[in-house]
Amino acid sequence: MAEKQELTLSKDEFGEFRKLIDNIELTDVVTVKQAFEANRKHRVPKAVEVTIESAPAKITADAGLNVLKSYRVLVKKEKKTIFTFSATYELLFSTRDSTQVSAILENEKIRQFFEGLQLSKILWPFIREEFRTAAAKSGLKPFTLPFLK
Repeated sequence: MAEKQELTLSKDEFGEFRKLIDNIELTDVVTVKQAFEANRKHRVPKAVEVTIESAPAKITADAGLNVLKSYRVLVKKEKKTIFTFSATYELLFSTRDSTQVSAILENEKIRQFFEGLQLSKILWPFIREEFRTAAAKSGLKPFTLPFLK
């Protein structure tokens, strides 16, 4: 699994982050794009390397909070990619005060913390399930990604 970056906030920044969390409510998660590719010459052995990559989220706070977040999962055996899965999700949040949400998210550290911590926690179950389904559909022996730690 890809190495996680260290996400830390000061006490004041964490207070602002808590205001952000208290101000939003998740209303929907939509898979807007999904693709997979398998190298059918290989079966998934017992030992593989799994790398998870993500692009920076596109966050807009107008009438609500809308987030687009993309992930790519690479499964490799001896440095050869045997399976690639990618997906883009749209997360829709209602907000009590979109002006306050927008102002809080202007702080880059809080924005990164929200993206790295909250979005990953929300999306990880979707990624795990859709990855497993895609692997099975591709003819590979299905396996499940580990829990997010």
